[in-house]
Amino acid sequence: MINDLMKLLLMQEVDSRIDRASAEMDEIPREKLIHERELASQKADYEKEKRNLEEIRESSRKTTENKEASEKMLAEFKNKLLEMKTNEAYRAMLGQIGFAEKKIGDLDIQIIEKMYEEEQGEKDLEEAMKIWERNTKRAGKRQEILDGQFEVLKENMEELMTEREEIASGIGKRLLDKYEQLRAAGRGLVVVGLQKGACGGCLTNIPPQTAVEISQGETFICPICGRFVVWKDDSSMAGEK
Repeated sequence: MINDLMKLLLMQEVDSRIDRASAEMDEIPREKLIHERELASQKADYEKEKRNLEEIRESSRKTTENKEASEKMLAEFKNKLLEMKTNEAYRAMLGQIGFAEKKIGDLDIQIIEKMYEEEQGEKDLEEAMKIWERNTKRAGKRQEILDGQFEVLKENMEELMTEREEIASGIGKRLLDKYEQLRAAGRGLVVVGLQKGACGGCLTNIPPQTAVEISQGETFICPICGRFVVWKDDSSMAGEK
């Protein structure tokens, strides 16, 4: 029975390693997803800056076209000015000419502003592109590392599962079934040591005579938490230091 209990303890150690490896394997896809989302966000920033620059350029083009149309209209007004027959018509045409000249002046200012906006937009786009490209390269390298880590963990997991099967094959079915039942219930450690005369899992005090039997290799299941209580290297009776 001592051998079975020690094998249970050994299998629990293997299971703990399996749990850690499994947790690390589960973490890798999550980390990869984080990188993918970050890159998607940075790409979206780049696309946003690209659209912004296109809108600035389109607005600048329309402003330039508007100025050209206004200049053409101004030239027509000046030609018509010579054709005016009355002072009233002449003054009205001068008003039209003044309005057109003011509009052209305003458009000149807008064109200059659009030039500055376009220059800044190009800088913003270039910066967004650099960030996206730089992090794309970094993410690619990190993905390779994560893929390599996953393969190593996968190999380790296969070795651990093989080791577990070998240990399980030498344990009595009743004990093994009880162990698997407790493990499936999420109890954490299923096999615990006797600590100061108490269950190492729930700290329930164990009768002295039972503690002696545990130290001699007898199978004991804690009536409170259901764990196997065994004698380990660091175990102790009640009152011992």
